[in-house]
Amino acid sequence: MHHTSVETGSQQAGKEQDQSDRLGEIYTFLAECMRYPEDAQHTTLLVETLVAFAHDLGWEKEEEGLKVWLATCPDIFHDLRIEYTRLFITAARGCLVPPYASVYMKGEGYLNGHTTGRIRDFYRSQGFDISSEVEPADHLFLQLDFLAALTHERRHDEEEQFLLTIFRPWFTRFHSQCLQMTTHPFYRAVCMLIDFFTKEEQ
Repeated sequence: MHHTSVETGSQQAGKEQDQSDRLGEIYTFLAECMRYPEDAQHTTLLVETLVAFAHDLGWEKEEEGLKVWLATCPDIFHDLRIEYTRLFITAARGCLVPPYASVYMKGEGYLNGHTTGRIRDFYRSQGFDISSEVEPADHLFLQLDFLAALTHERRHDEEEQFLLTIFRPWFTRFHSQCLQMTTHPFYRAVCMLIDFFTKEEQ
């Protein structure tokens, strides 16, 4: 006797919700990776999750690089704080890879440009606003948090619109510059993951 599996509408909706929740969790994880490391225990959890992603995606080079770094670095928390500062905050000649959209847009190239306002307006048009003015609205981690919020609410049309019209046009330049400027296995893998999950949604 053959058994036929038939999905009901509610089962299909449940699967779609699960997928949305999973992608939202990924966006949140990536946003956390792009914040300045503040807590050693939380940082360790982020690193372990990143290793698992590299393994699941079959990124053998990145997985091996992360494992070697974990085995040889005496203090990964301190090491990440140093590299985050060098890349995204300051360096001898200034910030190497500014995590702000406006810096990469043609005709701007500076902080708090026109793109910053566009992004803030997009947040507000969807009923969101940044809770802190510590960072401009176009900081990478804030955009990833926004994508997470849209995805959790299953607002996929708005998510796609944000990715195509705002996020990808600047992030592709950031992605290229970041991979040129760092050999650190953590930030290389994070940058690659952001590219992978945002490009997949196009």
